Amino acid sequence: MTELSNFVALVPSVALVVCLERRMPAVERAAVRRLDTRDILLVSGFALLATAVAAGMSLLGSPATLAAARNNLLFCGLSMCAWPLIGHRAPLLPVFWSIQAMFVGGRSRNDPYPWVMVTEGPHVTHAAVGSVAVFLAGVLTLICCAPRTAR
Repeated sequence: MTELSNFVALVPSVALVVCLERRMPAVERAAVRRLDTRDILLVSGFALLATAVAAGMSLLGSPATLAAARNNLLFCGLSMCAWPLIGHRAPLLPVFWSIQAMFVGGRSRNDPYPWVMVTEGPHVTHAAVGSVAVFLAGVLTLICCAPRTAR
């Protein structure tokens, strides 16, 4: 059974891309300080804060929020990886990942493939490691490939 926490984790990734899309190139070109670094710190901080809040809520007794924290990192990482390529349509990648995980991501009813990560249980180690790896790849993509303003 797919839990609501799988879909709630999509909200921060959508908000993240909306914030990245609201950049003002003219203002950034005239800025004295480096805004690229601040963008990366803001995006990373936002994703990590949302993950920390969800993980903290899991201490109240609901293990589904721990899965939501892990999925938040995965979805934010996927959005950041896709944003330089497809712009404001980047949240579609986590949505499609979530949909395919529900429909073709399992070998049997309660046995998902390891690459799915979204429908895995809250305490599955490879899903947590994979989500962190995807998030770090997203941050690295923002550092290396994000559209920059001409200076």
